[in-house]
Amino acid sequence: MINIELVCLGVGKGASYIMKGIPSTAFVIRVDGTPRLLVDAGAGIALSCLKKLNTIPNKIYISHNHTDHTGDLPVMIGALFGTNGKPSIFGHNDVLDIVKTYRMHDPMVNVYEVANWITQDDDYTIKVDDDFLLRLFKTKHSYLCYGFTLYYRNENILGYSADSPFDDELFRIVTESPIAIIDARDVATYDHPSFRDVEEFANTVPNCNIWLVHYEQTDFVPSQPNVKLLVEGQILNLKG
Repeated sequence: MINIELVCLGVGKGASYIMKGIPSTAFVIRVDGTPRLLVDAGAGIALSCLKKLNTIPNKIYISHNHTDHTGDLPVMIGALFGTNGKPSIFGHNDVLDIVKTYRMHDPMVNVYEVANWITQDDDYTIKVDDDFLLRLFKTKHSYLCYGFTLYYRNENILGYSADSPFDDELFRIVTESPIAIIDARDVATYDHPSFRDVEEFANTVPNCNIWLVHYEQTDFVPSQPNVKLLVEGQILNLKG
């Protein structure tokens, strides 16, 4: 039986790594012990990958171009190019256009030579490989951002909200999966929901296990049985 795991690389927010050395929010999908897909590549994530996985996956999904989601990407691409195979960067076309134009801006670098940039089909899906498919959805973040549901051989196994304030319709899409990774904070902002927002919503989707990220540090203790804080280094079983 195949074993699919999620390895948490960090749960930090905007300035977490720069100010406190706490890795940004990111995770890796691992199959039978082999890292297959890195989700977001913010500040501190390259080092976290090397510490926890001894490698940086050469398939990377980018939700949006904030530093805590793409800050390490140029370094990762440079490290992977020519050593671990040409990396493949997945994401919505509009998001990756921003990344290539601004995050990867360097007159000496041809972004098309150093990486494969793979965007959505007409139905908003991206084929990662023969096993995995991403179905993208636009979040309510003030900066262009796309979350996804992850399918393994047509089975929905994971939802990821990426960055977004609370939105009932969007959260219902994320929690159609049996496991959902949702961004949350102690206090809601125009770009992020509060823990209370998520808990109140979680009561309506008892069959989905919700794991909270992007909070950096908190004293919050969840009261809903299907809501938990994901922590750096934690491993979730997605299948098997």
